[in-house]
Amino acid sequence: MTPKYLLSYCIIALIASATILTDAQAADVRSRAYTNSSCIIADEPFLLPETSDDTSARMAPMIGMIAAKLANALITGAIDRVSGGLNQRGGRKDTEYVTANNVNLYVADLSGEPQVRLNPEFRCATIVTGEIQPSDYDCRSEYIPREAAVEFLNLPPSEWVTTREDNSVENILKRANVCVVGEVASVYEARIILSDDRTAYRVDSAGYKINSLFSTKSKSAKRNLFYTMEVVEPTADGDGRVLTMPLLDLGEVSAGTSSLGDTAVSSDWLLVPDISPNARRDFQSDTVVHQEVFGKIEALERVVTRDTRVLAGIEERAKDVSSNIRDALKDEMTDIEIRLIKSASMLEALRGEYADLPVVAEQYMPVTIRFGITESRSERKALQAIGGILEKNSEMLASKASKMINVERSLDGMPEQSELDIARAAYFDAKIALEIESPSAAADAERLQSDFEAAKQSLNAALIAEGLAPIE
Repeated sequence: MTPKYLLSYCIIALIASATILTDAQAADVRSRAYTNSSCIIADEPFLLPETSDDTSARMAPMIGMIAAKLANALITGAIDRVSGGLNQRGGRKDTEYVTANNVNLYVADLSGEPQVRLNPEFRCATIVTGEIQPSDYDCRSEYIPREAAVEFLNLPPSEWVTTREDNSVENILKRANVCVVGEVASVYEARIILSDDRTAYRVDSAGYKINSLFSTKSKSAKRNLFYTMEVVEPTADGDGRVLTMPLLDLGEVSAGTSSLGDTAVSSDWLLVPDISPNARRDFQSDTVVHQEVFGKIEALERVVTRDTRVLAGIEERAKDVSSNIRDALKDEMTDIEIRLIKSASMLEALRGEYADLPVVAEQYMPVTIRFGITESRSERKALQAIGGILEKNSEMLASKASKMINVERSLDGMPEQSELDIARAAYFDAKIALEIESPSAAADAERLQSDFEAAKQSLNAALIAEGLAPIE
């Protein structure tokens, strides 16, 4: 594994921080949740041994601890146990809730076409229950890295073995400054997996370790364990609409149950929550210049591709025609070549301009993420409790369910273009045509202008239909 890939696995950037506890509360058993770009435990990287000649590769896994010192700058909300959990939802005492407030679900992505995408720091959730030190306590220096044994380095990284003696989850958690006193009561990790086109997602269990159940002190008791992740519209009373809620059924567990590492348990595929109208309008406003420049780039790329193909076709066919026709085709070919030179020059300039535009490091659509852990004697009763949440949000979830017909298509093929995408492409095609064409007659110039005005009108109609501001 190269330093580049080791680095991508090790940097832990928490987008949510544990609630600050007072000294009086420090001994309480608490639950805290962390959402990261990778899993704290399941994705712990190896540290190459000192005998390695590649110093940068050896140090790469340590950068995660250095980066963690900057985590406070990325805090977007506090996380803590919600007292009572489902007690507020029907008197149940077998569910614990850990809530993250004001987590921004989307970020601006300007690596290519300007778009919003699911926050990359929201790829794994780690929920820890135990006696956790106050948030101002720093235990990162106590972390013992996962150093690889020299004799295994010639094998694939998946087969490496560590030389360290302390492989406990408590030690591993320290690399993300999760400081547990003694043993954790329990720890759960779950990955958020996106479809290729980013319109659907599922949640996979990334492992769990249970030293004690929170619903009973009995060491021999068995419980059916369910894990839910509600994405909720934030409201003043904390009782907003559930936008989506994947469910993981981890089966029957008891104190001492452990299944660390990725497991075969997954939720169903669900649609990624739609970006809210307000967030979408904010994104459109923040990236208006980026979208204008990129729209021209795409239109010019289409022109260059089309003209290159047309020119190649004419050159091939000119070989088999009479000299008179060949002479006439030469004029046509010259016009195309001139347009290609002009288009390629403009394309290069616009690509440079796009690269020089300021980066929009904006995040959009704050939501509340509520993780629920249910330990129930009865699988049926646990599902009934979860069903109550679904029933409360049945109208919204039914609307989502009707769209799930397209999820399989989303997973297996290319997404269909929206009317707005089609109108935007046509608008920039017409705009570029005005700039690169050299009309030989006034009628041609009027046609180009008319085509542009019609494309602009169609684009504005599509924008207004989507609740977005029209272009001027």
